[in-house]
Amino acid sequence: MLTLLIPVDGSDYSRRAVDYAIRRAAATQGPTRVHLLNVQAPIVTVNVKLFVSQESLETYYREEGTKALADTLALAQKAGLETHPHIGVGDAARVVLDYAAEKAVDEIVMGSHGRGALAGALVGSVAQKVVHGANVPVVLVK
Repeated sequence: MLTLLIPVDGSDYSRRAVDYAIRRAAATQGPTRVHLLNVQAPIVTVNVKLFVSQESLETYYREEGTKALADTLALAQKAGLETHPHIGVGDAARVVLDYAAEKAVDEIVMGSHGRGALAGALVGSVAQKVVHGANVPVVLVK
């Protein structure tokens, strides 16, 4: 069984990554499992910790993650892929790499915002960090 991980941020780039995965699954003999992963940035400030409960934060992460996953989840399911949505919290690249290892995925398929080498070097793109840290092939879809 081919197992893919697709980090999803709700953008058109994420949708294109799912489109690629659908084509990849069609070209592969046998079933394909797709893990869709949305990573929420942690909200960690003194004011937040003082005035917002952990339960409220978890609800917020879940609601925002569910919204970000909705379109790509529907697209993958409509194509007949076995889908497993997940919401993580933390540094996006680290969460993606850890999840890929935990689920023993065969490939990571992710949208790239295509900002170019200079912008990527200055801001540190998630895709760039995943490519460098992954132990499995990473396909970047523009």
